[in-house]
Amino acid sequence: MKNLILLLAGMLLFVTPAFSELSNSDLQRIREIVQIEVSGTEQRLRAEMPAAITASEKRMTAAITASEKRMKEHVDIKMDGLDKRVNILAALLIGIFALIVVAIGLPQLIVAYKQRGQEELRTELKALRTELKALHAEIEHLKQRDKAQPESL
Repeated sequence: MKNLILLLAGMLLFVTPAFSELSNSDLQRIREIVQIEVSGTEQRLRAEMPAAITASEKRMTAAITASEKRMKEHVDIKMDGLDKRVNILAALLIGIFALIVVAIGLPQLIVAYKQRGQEELRTELKALRTELKALHAEIEHLKQRDKAQPESL
């Protein structure tokens, strides 16, 4: 078996295509074949390219249009949400301002109402005092007159 393997290995070593080289004419022929294939492929690509570019441009335009539409919808949704938030904040601020006005103004109105009532009471009290003084003076006058008159009854 060992001998058979050595024999096969030796035969493979001395096979002539393994030692062959490409000549210049072989290389030239390979270059010509490659050049023909490349030029044929290049011509086919140049013929297909405008149609492919046009189709590609249409797909890109459609994709851009669809993307713009989605973006507008997204922005509109976001703006609607933002508008709602701004309206809520504005209502909240108006409510806070109203609360501040009521918190400051209501006590002021109460104080002003009480002062007005107190002023009315003061004027009535002054009038009553002057009337009381007048009555005291009259009583004193009557007492003086009674003392001055003899008791003749």
